[in-house]
Amino acid sequence: MAASEQRSQGSLGLFGSLAEIGHTAEDDILTWSHGLAFHYSNLLEGLSSVEEDTKEKILKDIWIHVEEKAPEAIKEKIGLTEPIDIEKVGDTLSQILEDSEHPAIRGSGKDVNESLLNWVRLFALLDFNIYLRLENHLGTKDGFPLYMGLWETFALSGLDEVKKAVGISGPDDVDMDKLGELSKIYWELIACPYKVTRHDENVHEAEILCCPYWYSMREILGEETARSMTLKCEAPVSTNYYEAILKALGVFDRYSFTMDKFLCCGDDVCRVRFTKRS
Repeated sequence: MAASEQRSQGSLGLFGSLAEIGHTAEDDILTWSHGLAFHYSNLLEGLSSVEEDTKEKILKDIWIHVEEKAPEAIKEKIGLTEPIDIEKVGDTLSQILEDSEHPAIRGSGKDVNESLLNWVRLFALLDFNIYLRLENHLGTKDGFPLYMGLWETFALSGLDEVKKAVGISGPDDVDMDKLGELSKIYWELIACPYKVTRHDENVHEAEILCCPYWYSMREILGEETARSMTLKCEAPVSTNYYEAILKALGVFDRYSFTMDKFLCCGDDVCRVRFTKRS
């Protein structure tokens, strides 16, 4: 596939998904800009127990590779310019996380649509490099749990708001209807259209029809390179994400979760399933 065609598909994937779920770029730009800053903040915290020299090597390696592929407009706004100053970039992302009006949020493209697209691209690129550089410098045994923990933190960070939205105040409120609502909110929050394919008191199953995160990663890196990361980590990280939510809700003993299809691993959809334990 030509690079121009991949770029077109990446853009259409994002904006087509937004239209499908009734969101706009303005609705979602804080999700991706704050989300990226939050992801990086959690990485810094996760590396706090790593030797300082190794930590510095990991962060430099991440940003060197991100800089090579990142959109120019957003690189300028977050200070990702040569020579790379990881403290400067970190300070800017910290400011973005605390300030919803930070000029980099909506100013990382010619308009809010392009800015959102650039944040999605940067998020995919940063996350890809976080996994690979942790694996490279720490090894899979130590690097993978750290990476998985970053996404578990994401899962739990917004849970209180989602619980309020679906009417969960405690474990006794949780049933399959509530889990289905919760799952739809989580997926549509990251612009992934959600199609329920089965729902009853024992099973909730749905397909994710499009993933802007994956399309952006594939667009920037090419499919083979992008899958060099997703084929290794996507299944356990995604399953753990929702298992962590079930545990936090206090219902892991009553409900299980799995995914058995992944767009980023070659399937035509992602498929999620909650099952009531017998």
